[in-house]
Formats: sequence, C-alpha cells, structure tokens
Amino acid sequence: MMNKKEVRKKVLDYLKNKEKYNEEVQLMRTLFELPEWQSAKSIGITLSMPHEISTEEIIKYALVQGKKVFVPNCHYENKTMDFARYTSPADLHEDEKGILAVKNSDEINNDVELLLVPGLGFNSDGYRVGYGGGYYDRFLSTYDGPTVSLILEEQLMDIPTDDYDQPVHKMITEKRIINGVRQ
Repeated sequence: MMNKKEVRKKVLDYLKNKEKYNEEVQLMRTLFELPEWQSAKSIGITLSMPHEISTEEIIKYALVQGKKVFVPNCHYENKTMDFARYTSPADLHEDEKGILAVKNSDEINNDVELLLVPGLGFNSDGYRVGYGGGYYDRFLSTYDGPTVSLILEEQLMDIPTDDYDQPVHKMITEKRIINGVRQ
C-alpha cells in the first residue's frame, strides 16, 4: 500500500494529465439526481483548481436553482475553515496561499445541507487522502450533514488511514455511486 505522500503524487500526476470533461458531465448528472442534492437549500463546495474535478458548472447550476452556495475560507493559523457565502466571482480574492476564497463575507454557514468533499485518493469505505492539511477531517469531525465526493474511478485505491480521518457518505464516480461507512 502506498503512503499518503505517494497517493498524492500518483493522483495529482494522473489528474493533471487527464482530459476529464466527459466524466465531469456524468458526475454532475448523477449528483443532480441525488435526493440529497434536490432537497438541499444550501451547499458547501470548493472552488476547484484546474487539475481537480471542476466545480464551476455545479456552482452555477446551484445558484440558478436558488440554492445558497458556501465555499471554504481557510484559517491557516489553526488549520480550520469556515464556509462563506458565494454569490458571484466578484466575491473572490486569492488568500495568503494563493487559494480562491470569499472576501468580506457577512454570511458563514458551517451547517450546510449538503457538503461536497474534495480529495485525491479514496477507498471504498469513503476514507480519503487530501492535500495533507487536515482541514476537511477537522471540519467533518463536527459536521453532521450529508457528504458526497465526486471522483474518477482511478481515484479509488487502497489508502492508509489514521484515527483522525473522516469518511464521506457517498462517492460518485463516472460509473457508479458508492456508499461509504459514514453514519
């Protein structure tokens, strides 16, 4: 089994060189059919980087449907994050690490009705390897709502897990929906 650093390198190399458009369309179709998506009035979602599964169209569709969209703002000093209300690209700026974040948000919601959780590698139980900061694991340790990750089949693998790792409820791939062990 690879260690987390090896998982990150392998998946990043794969994603940076993969044309993902057709798979992303399939992932979105499946997501939009989920009861969790259809009933959610608020969603938490990352602003994707170029090598990641794109969230741009998901965010646009959520806004068109009248859902409130919240994106993570990281607090690097204590490795935590809050979800700040996003209404348009004009809300954004690059934070101190060059990550897009909402500037001057008056509305924080850490109890969104659906949280889309990013990651690099996943196992079939819903445990994930992210970028190594532990932000999502810390957040998920106190979040009670439904969690979904959009991934490619190639991101499913044996990964090492630690006591603090938090699984997601569901993973949507371009071929199937996998239920994780999260209760």
